Amino acid sequence: MPKERTNIYITERQKRQLEKRSQEEDLPMAEIIRRALDAYLAWDDPAYQPMPPTPQTRNGDSSPA
Repeated sequence: MPKERTNIYITERQKRQLEKRSQEEDLPMAEIIRRALDAYLAWDDPAYQPMPPTPQTRNGDSSPA
């Protein structure tokens, strides 16, 4: 699935938690953010269908296509 680059501002606390989770799950922070955003968007919109995550590790190519 094509991805679009965007910038977000997060707190230092959020960044630390993302880095910790990224290491624990061996996933890029961007993938964790995408999954969290999908969960948020699907929360109250039954029509929202997130794309299934593609297997990805921090060492893989996580740059937008």
